[in-house]
Order: sequence, then C-alpha cells, then structure tokens
Amino acid sequence: MAVSAPTAAPRSARRRVRRPDQLTGGRHGLTAEEVRASQRERIVTAMTAAVGEHGYHGVRVADVVWRAGVSRKTFYELYAGKDDCFRAAYGTWIDRLSKTMFDAFDTQTEWVDQLRAALTALLGRLAREPAAARLCFSEVIAAGGDTQLRRDQAIAIVAARLFTAPGMPDGALGETMRAGRVSELGETLRREIAAGRTEQLPTLVPELMCAMVLPFLGMDAAQRELDRGTVLAR
Repeated sequence: MAVSAPTAAPRSARRRVRRPDQLTGGRHGLTAEEVRASQRERIVTAMTAAVGEHGYHGVRVADVVWRAGVSRKTFYELYAGKDDCFRAAYGTWIDRLSKTMFDAFDTQTEWVDQLRAALTALLGRLAREPAAARLCFSEVIAAGGDTQLRRDQAIAIVAARLFTAPGMPDGALGETMRAGRVSELGETLRREIAAGRTEQLPTLVPELMCAMVLPFLGMDAAQRELDRGTVLAR
C-alpha cells in the first residue's frame, strides 16, 4: 500500500522555539527600556523575514510573534497592528540602507565617483539582504497608507543627499526632478526584486549610473559608465 508523504505542519501548529537572542524570563539585569528595545528589534527582524517569505498581504501577526519569540500581548503593547509593525520595519531598513549609501558616498570626492560608490554599496547590501530588499522596494507598494508617506520622505532625503552634494556639477535638477530620478531607481529595483533577481542587483550598477549621470554630464560620461561595466565583466 502506498504511503503518502507527510505534509508540512500548518503555521498555526508551529511550536515556539526560543531564539538565540530572546531574553530569558526572570532576572536578566536589563531595564524595562532595554527589554522593550530588544523585543522591538526581534519583532522588526521577524516582520522582515515573514514579509520576505509570504509577502505583505500573506503575513499574519501570528507569523511575526512566532518568529520573534514574543507573545501577542507583547506585540500589541508595542505596535497597533500589522500595518504599524510593517511601517516600523520599513523605517528601520530604510534608515540602515540610507546610511550604507551615504557612508559609501562620503568615501569619494568627485560626484560621479560618490554616486557610483553609493549605488554599489546599496545594491550589494540588498543582494545580501533579500528579505529586506523585498520589504523596502516591492512589498512597500502593497502596504500603502502612512508607509507610503514614509517612503516619500525617504525618497526626498536620498534625492537631496545624492543630487545636491558639494562635489556635484553645476546645473543641478530641481527638487521634483531629483526625486524623480530616485523614484525611477526605486522602480527599477522593484521590478528586479519582484522578478527574483535580487542577488544579481550589483550587476546593474553600470546601467543605473548611465541613467543617473546622463542629465548632468551628458552622453559621453554616461557611455563611460557603461564601458566600466564591460571592463569589469571581462
């Protein structure tokens, strides 16, 4: 008689396993604020992983609390609900990714080199953090609401930093156009991530650099960025 293969246990049947970073009960020498900070960090990490696996619409609070190793009571003491938690995770990751870009940007002195360094650092980190990449550039569109306002703020901050730098050439685009360049970058990343090509994002640096410098430095400079990609690929 044929024996059917065992099926995976439903999400509701998962047994909670203590995470390595989960605080033990009882005395641990931490203040209430430190405990809450640890819980928030675990919940953000759990939301990121859950979104990476199930997408925004597929994530449930139960998935998050299970991964984070916290109770539903603790979750709702810290967040109003799934949307609030997602927005917190998005804000955390956008801040981290922005810092990655800006730190790399500041290692160079010429604007085109600064921009290339920033893009290289960003795409490299996204390739290493596929769940965060999906959350920040793909699933954020599904979230809508106040998260979209946070996204608009992030675009404005990145645009102002990358396109009004001291080393930038004269003739900078206006604020709306600068934000548009960053929005176009985000849309390109969204498409690639949604298509399952997150690990290949670093290979897009030459093409993205071509598009970004063209309005400022002209066709010759844009072509040089493409040529750099050809040389690096050899």
